[in-house]
Amino acid sequence: MALKQRLMEEKEKVLDRYIDEQEAIHSDIKMLTANIDINYSELHRRCFDGNEFSVLMDYLEYLGHLKTEALARKELTEKKIAAVRAELYEMLKEIKMLDALKEKTLSAARRAENKKHQKLLDEIALRLEGRKT
Repeated sequence: MALKQRLMEEKEKVLDRYIDEQEAIHSDIKMLTANIDINYSELHRRCFDGNEFSVLMDYLEYLGHLKTEALARKELTEKKIAAVRAELYEMLKEIKMLDALKEKTLSAARRAENKKHQKLLDEIALRLEGRKT
């Protein structure tokens, strides 16, 4: 039981790391989106010569590529988070099942012990009755 709980704690730490990673990726995506928007708005504000336009378009393409990679990493991280959550859920079900089995076993042991005591008390009562007669 303690082993399962330690495993759950480790999985929770892994889950926290993935969530932190997901938040960092989300932040990167927001920053890249803002940067892309700023550069596109720059295209509409002023006139560029051919070289400036080419550099800006290459930069926008580069930012788009970075955003695509970040979205792919985000999707992968979301899948990892879902997998870890599923594992945690299964572990929790196992722990609950083990607790229920442990409780049943303890209850059966207590009943058996109570029957033994009752039998012993009944025997003592019979002996005392036999002495009185």
